[in-house]
Amino acid sequence: MSLFPPEEVGFYRLVEQTFLVLKGSGLMLSATDSERVRGWQDTGVPARVVCDAIEESFAACARGGRDAAPRSLAYCAPAVEGAIAGWRERQVG
Repeated sequence: MSLFPPEEVGFYRLVEQTFLVLKGSGLMLSATDSERVRGWQDTGVPARVVCDAIEESFAACARGGRDAAPRSLAYCAPAVEGAIAGWRERQVG
């Protein structure tokens, strides 16, 4: 998604770019989506875990036959929260 390595882009920008590219519109996240991303960032999870879950949400949407892409990260939140929980479990074990 980005021309820059993830470690140079930062968590927020990487997640933002991933969502906006998949969404196909917009220049920046809404205030609500920005807060959601900052909350995910506060968990300490790698950005790649969040981005992979967002990508999977869009893929599931397409497989389900939806014509329109998700317009908000709220649609992706259940998948991201599940991915974060899975990541945490792997860190403990």
